[in-house]
This record gives sequence, structure tokens and C-alpha cells, in this order.
Amino acid sequence: MSYEIKITEKREVKKLVGKNWEVIGTKEVPREKEYYADRKGEPETRIEEIRGYTPEIEKTVIETRDVLSQVVDELDLSAVIKAINNL
Repeated sequence: MSYEIKITEKREVKKLVGKNWEVIGTKEVPREKEYYADRKGEPETRIEEIRGYTPEIEKTVIETRDVLSQVVDELDLSAVIKAINNL
């Protein structure tokens, strides 16, 4: 049996996020007459996506980083708990 010991740092960081090219709305537009003439029974309008850049905002995100990762064959769990709690 083996054990994996992992120490991960988590911290809150303020970052600028946004400026993504995304769908920001939709609008209904008429179909071209040539398209509609060939396809009877379909609606005369179609939905068209409106795209744009999302606004850039400051957001608090949680970043994680592995500080230590170690695999051992034997583990003295009580010693690990004492080391973590400075006992």
C-alpha cells in the first residue's frame, strides 16, 4: 500500500477578467427569399446571434498551487498530525 501526501496552497487573488467574445443577445431577422422559396413550412424569420466582448471587471478568484506532493510506502499518521499542528 502507498500513501500520497499533498500540500496545496490556496489564496484569493484579485484579477481582471472579461474581454471574451461571446453571444450577448439575439435578434429575429427575415430569411432570404431564395432560402424560404425552397423550404416550405419553415418560419420566415431566423434567430441571429449578436456577439460582442464582455466587459472587463475585477474579480476575486481562488488560485491553487501544489507546494508538495510525495508518495510514501508507510505512513505514521499520528506523526503527520503532530507535525501539522506543531505539537
